[in-house]
Amino acid sequence: MSIKDKKVGFLGAGNMGEAIIKGLLQTGLVPASSIAATDARADRLEQVAKQYGIRAATSNRELVAEADVVILAVKPQIMSGVLKDVACAGRSASPRA
Repeated sequence: MSIKDKKVGFLGAGNMGEAIIKGLLQTGLVPASSIAATDARADRLEQVAKQYGIRAATSNRELVAEADVVILAVKPQIMSGVLKDVACAGRSASPRA
């Protein structure tokens, strides 16, 4: 599967999320206009969004509902909470190939 021409969402814009975003942009795999992210720290999300020209999503559920590809870039200790938060976000949408 190629992520070219896909909307990519990042749950987490910390060090790991930022590194992957930077790599995707540097290699030209995904344009900044196709990337959105969320983060628990609003100041961090704003900084990453401004630096890379990506969209700061308003909620995890919104991001998951609109993304074709979702990257989980959160710390292990908060992963279960994030997954519970987004568990129903994509259920009404049809599966994407």
